[in-house]
Amino acid sequence: MISVNKAFCLSIFSLFSLASLKAQNKVPFGVVKAEEGYAMVRVHKDDYRKIVDKIRMKTGDVFVYVKPAPGETEWIWIKYPEKDDTDKPFVRYDSITKEGMVNKNRIVFVDQLPKFTPSKSKNGKSLIFTDDTNPKIPSNQRSKVIIDIYPSYAHIKKQEKDAEGNIIKIDKQKTWGIGKELPEGMTEIKSIRVQQPGRGSVFVRDAIKNLFQPTMDFNNVGVTALDQDHIFLYMINGSGENRYVTFWSIKQGAAISQIIYKNPE
Repeated sequence: MISVNKAFCLSIFSLFSLASLKAQNKVPFGVVKAEEGYAMVRVHKDDYRKIVDKIRMKTGDVFVYVKPAPGETEWIWIKYPEKDDTDKPFVRYDSITKEGMVNKNRIVFVDQLPKFTPSKSKNGKSLIFTDDTNPKIPSNQRSKVIIDIYPSYAHIKKQEKDAEGNIIKIDKQKTWGIGKELPEGMTEIKSIRVQQPGRGSVFVRDAIKNLFQPTMDFNNVGVTALDQDHIFLYMINGSGENRYVTFWSIKQGAAISQIIYKNPE
């Protein structure tokens, strides 16, 4: 079994800065959108397009777009996480080590899927995303994703720093969105809730732990969906050298996976 908690390697992502991506508007994440529910991962044509893996919609497999596959017109090169052998209800990936190419006709970028309508709560501390794609569904029965963002109490918790003085852990877990000091008025994600008719959930703590300085700008956060069973939430949080991107897959009302990585401006 390969651990999903490997140290993040920034060089993995140097090829696909968000600013350089032209295949989609906001984030480089993609999912399978094929009737068969899967897409084969292959190597370059010099190796006769040998099949090396398979990504599946039903298991919530997600990939990161890198670039057009060299010498190809209908294929793109991707990176994706090494799946854990154990059956866990939720897993966070901060290391993406596998790669190959998939056919463009079998995938879709998440920010090009039907979008939920964004709004804010009356107190301004929650971001609310509502599925308004079908006006025939009564408002109180439409799917919603709610992100609660509140002041952080990280300053009273145990901190760990690296040799350069950067805060790398709080309460023994990795941190995102901060550097050497905790910013004044720092915020963090306190909860994320999914509301759907007959089902819903609150994200487990591991899915939101130590995500600091979350965005309140709707240009940097969004919720999209393949269907009622497959919903995706992405956020571009932090700023400057502490900016990071995070992406959750929600299946049947519950978060099943998260990809997170640094993406300095």
